[in-house]
Amino acid sequence: MEEKNKSKIIIYGAGRKGRNIYNFLCRLGYAYLVYAFCDRNAVQLGKIDNIPVIDIDEAKKTSLSFLIGVGGDYVDEVRELLAQEKVYHNLEEYCVKCLDMSRVEYNREYCAFFHIGHMDSYYKVAETDEALKFFWGDGICRDMFMKMNHEKIIELACGRGRHVPQYINLAKKVILVDILKKNIEECRDRFKNYKNISYYVNNGYDLSELPENSFTAIFTYDAMVHFELMDIASYLQECARVLEKGGMGLFHHSNNCSDYKATFANAPHGRSYMSKNLFAYLAHRAGLEIVHQEIVDWGGVENLDCISLVRK
Repeated sequence: MEEKNKSKIIIYGAGRKGRNIYNFLCRLGYAYLVYAFCDRNAVQLGKIDNIPVIDIDEAKKTSLSFLIGVGGDYVDEVRELLAQEKVYHNLEEYCVKCLDMSRVEYNREYCAFFHIGHMDSYYKVAETDEALKFFWGDGICRDMFMKMNHEKIIELACGRGRHVPQYINLAKKVILVDILKKNIEECRDRFKNYKNISYYVNNGYDLSELPENSFTAIFTYDAMVHFELMDIASYLQECARVLEKGGMGLFHHSNNCSDYKATFANAPHGRSYMSKNLFAYLAHRAGLEIVHQEIVDWGGVENLDCISLVRK
């Protein structure tokens, strides 16, 4: 019991960011580690999800560590306030040091958590003609997609299946893959009348349940931009394994290599550390040939992304 108490944490900030931290820890099964929230509005807030909200004087009496759960202009103020206490300045730092997570595992889990919380609003926009036009309108993405053999296709990180209507009539067999069970359930219901679609909830870094040399194409759009470099390397190895000889893969990935510490949580548009050349290197190491790469703008940021077409 004593060892368990030593691991407990006080989240400083009971606003949106602090509550997001708590919900993330709940997703990981670590809700029991949150002893309390600390907030200047402790009296008004009382409790959050049965977790007490206490003031700073009471929090310091516990001798527990703090995890800063505020953002914006308040961060420096809170750091100064807690300067003499044991403080974890961000969620990643806490997860790596106290929960024995690797940074790759953290980024994968946080990215999934974020999308669970924002799926409805995201897909409402993503399904619009304007949003789909970037990939399916006349342009480089559609041109590269049409170079592939669509007979047996894998869509990786399929979301709620917004792309499926664009290619379903080209394919004899489709596998929709996503790390989120909720997305796959939505797809099952949406495409229940199609007999040529199968579904797969994977782990976020491989396609181990799919047989080798069995598919003619694999593609992903507006998802791999958030993936860790190591996960992308794993997926390219899997791409080489599951594709038939001559099969092709089309990947929309980050071209953000200005900061090696870039993650989904801190980079522009959540872009991971990756580049056109790094992707080409990883593809080559996996035994894939680069057919074409095109650097593209995203969200008003020049050259932020890249579209890469590879062949086995």
